[in-house]
Amino acid sequence: MLIKIINLLLGFVDFTFSGGFADGFINDCYNQKIDVKNIVRRGDNIEASCGAAAYKRLHSAAVKNGGRLKIVKKHGLPFLLRPFRARWGIFAGILFFVAFNSFMGGFIWNVTVVGGTALQQGKIVDYLAQNGFKTGARWSDTDKENLEFSVLADFDDVAWISINKFGCLAQIEIRQTTPKPAITNNTVITNVKAKKAGIIVSVTALGGWQAVEPGEAVSPGDLLISGVYEGGENAAKNHFAHAHGTVLAKTDEKITVNIAREQTEKSYIGSKSYKTLCFFGLRLPLYAVKNEENAQIKTEQKYIELNSFRLPIGIYTEKCTYYSECTRMLSDSELEALAREELEKRKTEQFASCEILGESLDFSADENGGVLTADYSLLEDIGEEAEITVNNSQSGE
Repeated sequence: MLIKIINLLLGFVDFTFSGGFADGFINDCYNQKIDVKNIVRRGDNIEASCGAAAYKRLHSAAVKNGGRLKIVKKHGLPFLLRPFRARWGIFAGILFFVAFNSFMGGFIWNVTVVGGTALQQGKIVDYLAQNGFKTGARWSDTDKENLEFSVLADFDDVAWISINKFGCLAQIEIRQTTPKPAITNNTVITNVKAKKAGIIVSVTALGGWQAVEPGEAVSPGDLLISGVYEGGENAAKNHFAHAHGTVLAKTDEKITVNIAREQTEKSYIGSKSYKTLCFFGLRLPLYAVKNEENAQIKTEQKYIELNSFRLPIGIYTEKCTYYSECTRMLSDSELEALAREELEKRKTEQFASCEILGESLDFSADENGGVLTADYSLLEDIGEEAEITVNNSQSGE
């Protein structure tokens, strides 16, 4: 079988020898160590086979013995490729492509994550990249099992992970852990107390006994919903519960915003883009020197796509917008505008769970800056649970 494959690669021919001394021709081939096979005598003629390179050497033996040679059939790769000898570039390109594909197939071209949330996927891709598993890394350098174990150990919200290879692509499959439902221990005896001062609007007791009425003013620590129902002088008649519920109250809050009159501002003076060639995880700067001093930087990354498949070759662009800093004194109206802008941010953060019933603003300014004071009337849940310790005498045991 191996000899047959070699013959096909090197090429061989079927030929005839006629019109001469056949035995002398065969003897001369033997003396010249020309490998002639499959010899068949048909009268004074001979049919045989030999290698393509050896066929040229047969002519001297044929002439010596007064005969003629004629090729009957050609076999093998050299004869198949002969019509394309003038187009050697095609074969060079094919060979280069095969070699390049074989070499690059050992690298990771792209990493995708299937399953989980978009936030989870981004975190896992970054985590794997920090551990060497990224575009441009060699598959042979990857310890798949160790990476999977590390992800499970470091991500509590990942229940299962599998790193799969599809040609030159890496696909990460993950499954999220099922979040455990919040369990309220209703066997714990609690009171609901006020966490801040206010005027009660409504009480919804889902457990325990209501201790205040709408319209009452309460202070921090006052009892709102009781977890103990006292049965009088006989402690054995006391009842206990896990008090919980919603206690809405009107409360007052104040926010003070201070803005300095002297402010540092940026004056933009120009921009420049710096490009970097990304090739299988490597970054090759296409610039000599990059200046990042006093610059705001925006980045953009574009990859070459082929039939919606992203190749690991692209351009990473950093656009640097340069500025100079200067100071100036703000007017009273500018101070108030900045103060109101800052107030909106704080109000959104502090009162996210509250309903704003009223707002009163007071702005004042002097040579140093401005002060904006905001008084708010809010509607919010002021109750918080506090565990009770009950001794045996209170429970009647």
